[in-house]
Amino acid sequence: MREEVKKKMQSYKFLLPTETLTKNELPERLIYSGQRVKSSAARADDFYKAEDGFTPDATVIDEQITIKETVHLIEKSKKQTSGAKVILLTRSGEGAKEKFLQSGADAVLPLNADADAVIHSLESLLGEAEEERTISYEAELYERVSRTLCELGITPNYCGYRYLRDIIILVISEPDIVRRISKTIYPKVAKMHSAKPACIERGARTAISRSWAKLMPETKVKYFGIHSSLITKCPTNSEFIFIVAERILRDIRLDKKIS
Repeated sequence: MREEVKKKMQSYKFLLPTETLTKNELPERLIYSGQRVKSSAARADDFYKAEDGFTPDATVIDEQITIKETVHLIEKSKKQTSGAKVILLTRSGEGAKEKFLQSGADAVLPLNADADAVIHSLESLLGEAEEERTISYEAELYERVSRTLCELGITPNYCGYRYLRDIIILVISEPDIVRRISKTIYPKVAKMHSAKPACIERGARTAISRSWAKLMPETKVKYFGIHSSLITKCPTNSEFIFIVAERILRDIRLDKKIS
């Protein structure tokens, strides 16, 4: 399945000298949406030297151990690429934030800001695309699956979140393998995450069971049918995966017809 959808989206390049942002999947989301991303460990001086040929439109930086070190990275980022925007994630108070802004930061966000907040800030700083850009079906599918899992109470803090996301994407993208979840899908996802298939199965099962216990009845009905709100037994991995995948695929088809 290789359809494409049209969306207004600027073509960005990002330099992400940060470890914190990997926890909320910002780099993954940017890459899936067609952006060019470079990442490094939090202390990024060596990274800057090694990437002299890389000129990002925006840099996202974690606050360093000291204010002085953080200011140094902000100034280095601004100097490296003329006109590049810098977003800083910080735990410091207002006094330090003012220093960061004075040293060249274009936006200062809390250290625990989620990916949506950072993306919104980037879009505000870099502006909307003047022309429509083609966004791949894969990027659209990634976003839909991620949103659906969060709606179902399976959020990125669950180890099984990433497993389920990639499993559901596989099921939708490669329908021929849906009947071989244990022999085909789990091994494929395990290879993607450098894990064992049993670990993938267990992580997915744990995330599903924990979310099912606290899921609102109306959400159960939306995805699993009218009688699901009366069922306390958690669905199996296969039941959950196939039902959710089918619902997402149906929504995609409906959107195509409407648009």
